Amino acid sequence: MNEVSNEVLTRAFPREAIKQRRGASGKALSYVEAHSVIRRLIEATGNNFAFRVLSIDIQDTLVMATVELELPGLGKRQHVGTQRMNGGNNDDAVKAAISDGLKKSSTLFGVGLELYGPDYEADQPQQAPASRPVQSRPQPSSNNGNGHRELVGATNSRRVGFRPIQQGE
Repeated sequence: MNEVSNEVLTRAFPREAIKQRRGASGKALSYVEAHSVIRRLIEATGNNFAFRVLSIDIQDTLVMATVELELPGLGKRQHVGTQRMNGGNNDDAVKAAISDGLKKSSTLFGVGLELYGPDYEADQPQQAPASRPVQSRPQPSSNNGNGHRELVGATNSRRVGFRPIQQGE
């Protein structure tokens, strides 16, 4: 496996790669698009990284994708990406949730941390937000006989089948 460059992973993104959108609170949020994160991972690892979708859960109008990113010599990191469904096309929402999960798992290796505000730069803790009730996460059930596993999620969840990635695929 190739050596991973932490310098490349944690390098700040150029201004032109940084986009902005309005968050739910109306505050402007900075982000980079998934293709920019993928380019950064390719550059830092010599295109030698692994990315897996561990689960997809659809609850009412929200898609959640649990993803895992593995970098040589640095291990694996998992995160959950989310996307609201707008209308009838669930495929776009699933792809967006997976992309969000990839970007979020990349931050656990230091990619794009400069976008997350002064609490990182000043090394000062921010006041914790009010706690919210925790929703149950989907749990794998047994193999359903066709080589696929099903996820059983919380109330109002849809079941989404997936086939675990086998070594060498």
